This record gives sequence, C-alpha cells and structure tokens, in this order.
Amino acid sequence: MIRKSRSRRFLDAVNIPLVLWTLALVGYGTMMVASATSGMTGGSGMLVRHLVGLGVGLVPLALAWAFDYTRLRGWQGPLIAMAAFLLISPRIPGLGYEAGGATSWLSIGGVRLFQPSEPAKLIFIVVLAAVVSSFKGRIDQPRDALKVMGYLAGAVGLILLQPDLGTGLVFVAITMIMLVAGGMKGRYFLVMILVAAVAIVGIVTVDSSLDKLFGKDVALKEYQLNRLLVFIDPARDPDDAGYNLAQSKIAIGSGGLAGKGLGSGTQSNLHFIPARHTDFIFSVLGEELGFLGAVLLLGLYLALLVTALAIATSSRDLYGALIAAGVLGMWLFQILENIGMTVGMMPITGIPLPFMSFGSSAMVTNLGAVGLLLSVWSRRYGT
Repeated sequence: MIRKSRSRRFLDAVNIPLVLWTLALVGYGTMMVASATSGMTGGSGMLVRHLVGLGVGLVPLALAWAFDYTRLRGWQGPLIAMAAFLLISPRIPGLGYEAGGATSWLSIGGVRLFQPSEPAKLIFIVVLAAVVSSFKGRIDQPRDALKVMGYLAGAVGLILLQPDLGTGLVFVAITMIMLVAGGMKGRYFLVMILVAAVAIVGIVTVDSSLDKLFGKDVALKEYQLNRLLVFIDPARDPDDAGYNLAQSKIAIGSGGLAGKGLGSGTQSNLHFIPARHTDFIFSVLGEELGFLGAVLLLGLYLALLVTALAIATSSRDLYGALIAAGVLGMWLFQILENIGMTVGMMPITGIPLPFMSFGSSAMVTNLGAVGLLLSVWSRRYGT
C-alpha cells in the first residue's frame, strides 16, 4: 500500500511524455552536433562544451521543478530588475562580447561565457504571466493591453541596444501567445498585428535615409536589412546576403528521402553551410538524414508542443497556464523561425533551434523551461 502511494506521488509529479520528448530531442540534438562539428577545427571541444551545457542545464531544470511556481508571483520587482540587468549587461564596458554583428554575449578576459538574453526569456515569461493573470482571463480594456505592451517594449528596447533583432522577435511571440491565452479580445490582437506590420514597413522604408542623416546605423544594421531584402527577393544578392540561404536549400534538397548518412554531408564537410552547428543545423540534418530525419524531428517537436499545451490546460490556475503558454510560444516561434529560414520561408536570424543547435546558453534555458512546465504539472492538484 505504501509502495502504491509513493508510485502515485511520483506519477503526479512527473509528466512522463514531457520527459521522454525532451530526452529524445536532447539525444537527437547531441548526435547532430557531433556530426556537424566532426570536421571542424576544435570540433571535439565543441561537443564537450555541448555536453557540459546539458549537465549545467539539469540544475535549473531541477530547481524550477522543485520550486512552487505560485511563489514567483510575488517576486515581480526583483525579477524585473534581474531581467533588465541581464539584457543591458552586454553593453557594460568590459563585459560585452560581439558575435554575429551583435554585442549580446558576456565575456571575462575575452572568453565568451553566456548569452544573458536567454535566461531573461524565462524571467520575462514568469513576470508577464503574473501581469496577464491579474486581468483574470479578460483583457477587454485598452489600458490592460497597453500595460502588457509596456513590459514588452521595455524588454525589446533593451534587446535592440545589442542589437539582437531575432531575440526581440522571440519576446514578441511570447507576449502574443500569452495575451491570447490570457483572454485578449481578437480586435486588439488584429490591431497589434497591423501596427507591427506598418512599423516594420516604415522602418525598412526610411532606414537608409535615417542612416544617411545621422551618419550611422539607426534602426537596422546593414546586414539585418539585407537579410530582410533577400527574404523578399532571394536572387537579390546571391554572393553575400543570399549565400547562406542558397547553400542551405542545396544541402536540404540534396538529402533526398533518407539522406547521405551522418558525417557524409558534402555541403557541410566542404564548409558551404555557414554556422552549420548553430543556426543552420537543420540544413545539416536535412542533408545527412534526409526527409525522414526531418519528419522525425518535426514529429518530436509536435509531441513536445502538444504536451506543453496539455500542461497549460491542466494547470490549477491561470498563472500556471500562462507560464506554460509562454514556454510553448517561445519554443513554437523558435522552431518555425529557425526551420523556416533554412528553407526560405522566414527571414534569416540568429535564433537557435531548441535542443538541437550547439550553444550552452540556449540549452540551459530550454531545460529550465522544461523545469517550469514540470513545476506547473506537479502542482496541478494544489499540492
């Protein structure tokens, strides 16, 4: 009888499907990182760093799981201060490290440590969940929507100082999903989409004029603007901004049904695919494991997202449901953006593919997100 009771408590605390899908994705990602880095200088060291990131990521996973998420609701002030510090820290002299055109990393003595905007995503989710849940599932006043957008504007504003447009878009996606889950009226959502579209078109239109007026990049970096223009017209700049996309398409297309085999991708081994172990790891997967390997990955992602949705709907309160929705939104957008950019369906950004791309900061954050979901799940009965 005692054994049955303990078993029941264990099953109540652990969402078995979530653990299984996470383990499957982590294993798949480790295999692909090993393959993508096998022909690179220092590739073995990268694989070790990837495994270290996995080990470190178990710490926030366990802490978030063990901690009662409802207690975080009262910590909004300290959490906002922590997120603001993380987002602005790369601009502190002596701490920032520039990579990929953005100063979004922290370093000590020239050694790159981690990307602070990654853990800031989870803090943002927790804070915004508290704000949105205070409206009790009905966001039917403009001031309520504007309050939420104020939090988003503050976070994105700090991110654009780096500048890291891709991460800023992740924060936007998280906010939109949480607003919908929090009961925002459809007309407000449509207005926000319209305003965002007009703003993007306006920025792209006047960007070059502003740069000439002030003598420097004001809104968009030149490479960011080129990426948007190449997305609209892939043949615009095939030897520079369009090169990455062209090589990615060639790699994925050449994989066929079953791929060329792990470590046998010619596009990756001959260094045609840029950032093949990070941003473009899906291109390596498509070439080496083909259509079947890609379908397997998409199936695992679908299972992960459906499980996150199930946890959100099973939450005992709106606050927990919104935390789960925020994690779901973060993963969903990053999956769609990263895979979409490799096949030309989305503009190219530096957004990693969850659990697949090399990068300890993203891995630790994603495992921490799993811990948050487990915390919501294990307390769905109020225990």
